Amino acid sequence: MTRLYRSTETEPYARGEDFGRAHASRIAATVAGYRTMWRDLDPAHDPFAPGELALAATEGFAPHLAAEMRGMASGAGLDPRLIGAINARTEVLGALRAPLRGECSAVIALRERGNLPPVAVQTWDWYHRFRDSWLVWEIPLEDGTTTRTMTECGIVGKAGMNTRGLGLLFTILHHADDGNGIGVPVHVIARATLDLGTNIAHAAQIAAAAMATASTSLNLSAWDGMRAAAITVEVHPGGPGFVLPDAAGLLVHTNHFLDPRPALSDTEPKKNPDTLLRRDMLTRQLAGGVRDAAQVIEAMDSHMCGDSGLCCHPLPGDPDDQYATLATISLNLAN
Repeated sequence: MTRLYRSTETEPYARGEDFGRAHASRIAATVAGYRTMWRDLDPAHDPFAPGELALAATEGFAPHLAAEMRGMASGAGLDPRLIGAINARTEVLGALRAPLRGECSAVIALRERGNLPPVAVQTWDWYHRFRDSWLVWEIPLEDGTTTRTMTECGIVGKAGMNTRGLGLLFTILHHADDGNGIGVPVHVIARATLDLGTNIAHAAQIAAAAMATASTSLNLSAWDGMRAAAITVEVHPGGPGFVLPDAAGLLVHTNHFLDPRPALSDTEPKKNPDTLLRRDMLTRQLAGGVRDAAQVIEAMDSHMCGDSGLCCHPLPGDPDDQYATLATISLNLAN
């Protein structure tokens, strides 16, 4: 199932306000879901303080997204600080020392023979309680271009692409320095990279400039009609790091750092070694060359690691706080 909403407003505040009105109940449900999670971790948690910090950090990094978030709050009838807080949900969970595990597996394959566009596919694995809180949002920008992103209702962006031939896949990472304050939210970094990146090098530069307090991999791919390119920006406190495809043009990212410098402070493999297994399984299955997105999706249709598999499902019982593969995203950069 795909849920697509096409905005028509190009002015950021008006676009956010329209989106907020159209999705008020679903944004409220997203806010309620995260507030429940945060209270479970800390009954005294106040979402307004980190939300205000997130809005301020966004204002300094991507002012148009701060305006969009304030407009969204107005349209949905919510305090803007709550929209700021859910956009910084990764940073808030890090500050609360939530026992997060890795989620999402991403593949980019450059197909040089035949001058074909890159294949770019990922799973989005997250808490089952948010299974109905996502959509694909098409966003017209003031410069005449368009961004399309798969995101949660109330959050400005995640994985996606733009009409300048740039695509972005998104997987969480965990660094020992995560959770110290609220910097530019990683979801804001992802959306700003798509909105503002004029080409893949410029997009990587934008992502690298963000002052982050949480970690994520922004896996960028690009197609100009003749040639393809890809690079991962590993955002983290004190970062970033960078990773390029292998000699065959394959770039696979799960939930551990691949740049050897931040890998020294990576907290994920010891806690959740499935990230290593998932990357190895995809790398081996796709090493002979990638024909198309269907081949990658078939490789991702594996339950070998149970609820930590490439395709994961909640265990029996109350599934809200268990992970599930909520969506699979494939980017068509040629169209």
